[in-house]
Amino acid sequence: MHHRNERHSPTMEAPLPFAFRSVQSPPVRRRRKEAGTRGTDTCPVDVTVLLQREDGRVLLVPRPGPLAPPTGVLRHGEPVTARALSEVRRQTGVGVDPGDLEFCHLVHRRTAGGRGRLAVVFTAQRWTGRPRPATVWADPARPPAARTPRTAALLAEFTAGALLSLQGWTVTDGGEA
Repeated sequence: MHHRNERHSPTMEAPLPFAFRSVQSPPVRRRRKEAGTRGTDTCPVDVTVLLQREDGRVLLVPRPGPLAPPTGVLRHGEPVTARALSEVRRQTGVGVDPGDLEFCHLVHRRTAGGRGRLAVVFTAQRWTGRPRPATVWADPARPPAARTPRTAALLAEFTAGALLSLQGWTVTDGGEA
């Protein structure tokens, strides 16, 4: 398909290099200052899912304005996969099995205010149900004009097979310049 490593090819028979699994983590002791508060130094995390058909097209949903893939903001204490599944169901009307989510990209962007924001991006090539009529199947190499700039950047990185993109940051060997 579109990724160099062919992990996203629906015709691929070989096992994936990694599989979805949940591991029980030990409880985390928080410092009193952090417990129950959101500090000013936090980095919000968006969770995005690219539903991808066999022909390589991905599903975009109408936002108030331009098209974008199903996306939501991770809530405190919530697994990233739970947010992904919830947003796909809420925004498209289809269901995805947790085992069909596949990590494909991480975006670290700098907002207009200079703050950081992460986006964890998954793909899914299997789902149940039919997407809502207002959704659009788009070629990720040629996204429609009615899309957000972030969507265009994400789809370009996805098409290139990149696992990480930095947007709005200038990075040197010693850190941010």
